Amino acid sequence: MGATTVWERWDSLRPDGSVNPGEMTSFNHYALGSVINWLHAVVSGISPMDCGWRKIKVQPIPGGNITAAHGTYETVYGKLDCKWMIQNCDKFCLDLTVPPNSKALVVLPGESNEGSWVGSGTYTFSRPYTAPPWPPTAIHNIMGAPVEDDMA
Repeated sequence: MGATTVWERWDSLRPDGSVNPGEMTSFNHYALGSVINWLHAVVSGISPMDCGWRKIKVQPIPGGNITAAHGTYETVYGKLDCKWMIQNCDKFCLDLTVPPNSKALVVLPGESNEGSWVGSGTYTFSRPYTAPPWPPTAIHNIMGAPVEDDMA
């Protein structure tokens, strides 16, 4: 439907082009936008390191039932494309296209935050993968106090 922001309702604009007459018809709803930001930065692993996306951080964080993701972003310099998957439960594979005149810091799961820099182009990365424990261990109880076992 041509949206460039996240709408408050999925049916804010009807297929015939009319605006939904009900309440809650915002065409720029930040609360859902923050979810989209999390999907881009954490699940697909792409986020800007400076204004304009000339420097990009690529650091997907797999977890739970999420074993693959694909994210794209139209930067000022061109299309950024990041696709990853976990193969055979033990291999992390990443396909990345960095737009012209840009560079990306690529940090794969299990690597230090230093990662490695790559310039414009298309790349394939892979490395052994061990899934973190699931579900994650709580570090705070329901009242916000630290869990005793993690105080060591």
